[in-house]
Amino acid sequence: MQTTPNLDSRNGHRPQHLVPLFIALLFTGILLTVGMWAAPARAEHTPPSVATPVGTITLPENARNLPPELGLSAADAGAHKNAKMDSVLSELATALSVQASQTTVSLTDLAAAKGVRLDGTRGHVQLVIDPGQREQVEQAITSVGGEITGTSYDGTVLQGWLPLSSLLDIANRPDVHYIRRPVPVELLETDIGSFTTEAIDDFKGLVWQQAGITGQGVKIGIIDGGFQGYTQLLGSDLPAQVTIKNFVDGETDAQVDGTTIHGAACAEVIHDIAPDAQLYLAKVSSNIDLQEAVTWMKDVAKVDVISTSIGWYNLTPGDGTGEFNDVAAQARAAGIFWVSAAGNDRRNHWGGLFSDPDNDGFLNFTASNEVNFFGPGDGTTAYLIPAGQIVSLYIRWSDWSSVNQDYDLYLVRWSGTEWQTVAQSENTQNGGIGQTPTESIVATTSGSAAPYGIVVYKYNANLPTNFELFAPKFFRPDQILTSRSLANLADAPNLMTVAAVDVNNPYPQEPYSAEGPTNGPGGAASGGFTKPDIAGFANVSTASYGSKFKFDGTSAATPHVAGAAALVLSAYPQYTPEQVQDFLETRAIDMGSSGFDPQTGHGRLDLGAPPASLSRSTMSLEPTVAGPGDVVTYTLEIVNQGGLTTTATLTNPLPAELLVTTQPQAIGADRPLTPTNEITWTGTISPTSSVTIIYTATLTTTNPSAPLRVINFAELSDADGHIYWLTASLNPVRIFLPFVRREE
Repeated sequence: MQTTPNLDSRNGHRPQHLVPLFIALLFTGILLTVGMWAAPARAEHTPPSVATPVGTITLPENARNLPPELGLSAADAGAHKNAKMDSVLSELATALSVQASQTTVSLTDLAAAKGVRLDGTRGHVQLVIDPGQREQVEQAITSVGGEITGTSYDGTVLQGWLPLSSLLDIANRPDVHYIRRPVPVELLETDIGSFTTEAIDDFKGLVWQQAGITGQGVKIGIIDGGFQGYTQLLGSDLPAQVTIKNFVDGETDAQVDGTTIHGAACAEVIHDIAPDAQLYLAKVSSNIDLQEAVTWMKDVAKVDVISTSIGWYNLTPGDGTGEFNDVAAQARAAGIFWVSAAGNDRRNHWGGLFSDPDNDGFLNFTASNEVNFFGPGDGTTAYLIPAGQIVSLYIRWSDWSSVNQDYDLYLVRWSGTEWQTVAQSENTQNGGIGQTPTESIVATTSGSAAPYGIVVYKYNANLPTNFELFAPKFFRPDQILTSRSLANLADAPNLMTVAAVDVNNPYPQEPYSAEGPTNGPGGAASGGFTKPDIAGFANVSTASYGSKFKFDGTSAATPHVAGAAALVLSAYPQYTPEQVQDFLETRAIDMGSSGFDPQTGHGRLDLGAPPASLSRSTMSLEPTVAGPGDVVTYTLEIVNQGGLTTTATLTNPLPAELLVTTQPQAIGADRPLTPTNEITWTGTISPTSSVTIIYTATLTTTNPSAPLRVINFAELSDADGHIYWLTASLNPVRIFLPFVRREE
């Protein structure tokens, strides 16, 4: 077993200043991180981008390649490793066990500094268990003052609140396999209204609206991390009424209007495109929340479309398997078309096999570079990053079956003479149930502006391993890999994944838009399938972000596709999710390399001409008053209001009270009618053209003592399966005005 590295040392011994430095960073910088997951979001209209670096520096050679003697002594190795808890909870539990003698820091401050969401002295956690032992686990948690708030679909993961002081006791139970912090949802925006998306013309959405296709009859569910300000938009940039539900533990439905304006902006885009669709807003934070929200959308709201401009990291191998695709598969089986964002990590991702040519335990990002510092990508220049910048790091590797290849992750800071550890993630991977081949860090930069970097260390591993490293919403690492940069959820094959292109012609790929393919089986570097599926539009206007900022990211691109899907379903209500996806993919305009590609999928969203739309013509009749023996003239005008030629079929079996007396005419038709008592006609009608059917019939019924309705039904259908009933009712005493209804 190799020892865990001491990234502050050059002599193989842990320097005495390491602990004070780390504690100082912990309670100045990392403490600021918690608000991102636990409390108020940024102020409205503030773009979620990182600051500009204050400058750059050329790193010396010794900063680019760590010396081989760097490392901790065996006694210090893996100080925070625990086979049944993630390293942050383990470190917290260890600190709590000695708190009585070190009372300078409160229990809650220590937990907050570590990014643990709090409810008083209880932490928000997930427990991996055997579903057959759920009852006794829940009893144990309740007995110490904890609470279970959610459960995964398969029953293997419980989510809820656990007193921090009970972490070790609960973790040591044989019926609890693992305890971890919930991975927070990531809003897939970059820099960020009445406002209408500028893209409405770019994909012909406005033409569809003008043809009368506006999302009527379609329900759309929007799942997001918050919808701050949505109540102020009702009746203007949003429908007058929406349905809401909050799945975030510890929050009420009223707090759907909170945390972030991101979800409200997504809803605005959808409403611009499909103004007559019904909207359902669901707020989530964790993966368990997502499962609960989808269940609600499926079983209660019964939506037709789901739109998610969110993602997660480190929860699945990135190969299209795992919990997210299980949820997506259930939604698709229920007839729901799900659209999700690809992510914005094209320039914030690195992937590759573990390489260690000098056998010192450190992953080599290049032949000579063991620190992937943040910089413009020339191999020597590093950004000087100011204080107060939140950095999140996620790494996963291809060991999801055995989970016995143990690696650790470090965030380091260049002091001018050496790299010093800012934060570390040292989860145990020894094959235990509930463990995953992942590490993650959330920290905040502090002190004077300085270079920061990423280090991966092999604690105990002996097999070839592929890595995927993400640093979302931060400065780009020096070494990046644009392919395989999809967030979790985006790789699920049972949903449509959306890349981003600029809304302005010639619609270039946005430089941040995550690319496929997916990982191969188990997280391998090869053997994956092509994603994303289609590209939507970014850099558009919304009321939520105001006139100063544009709504950007694959977050903005996704609701454009969701809104377009609602128009398709409004025109073709019988379509399955597979048919909706095929419609959108086959009409998309190819971008980039020819054919289906891992940058923009099938191309940018384009609905093409609206479908042929036969007008709901009335069946008019002359004269306006009829009695026995009178001759009645029927006139049916069929108009194609759409943009495509369609085949129309008219069937009019006359009732016994009517007898055709003259040769039926088909004016504007490409074939004649025959004079029978069942009039049928089939032919094509080009866009904006019409066919008029005229015939006369004699009313043969004698006048009864009471009014008698004689109803003549004509069935008109188009090539897409829409049926229109044209009805005229006449009575020897009075004429009933004709009416038309659409039969879905």
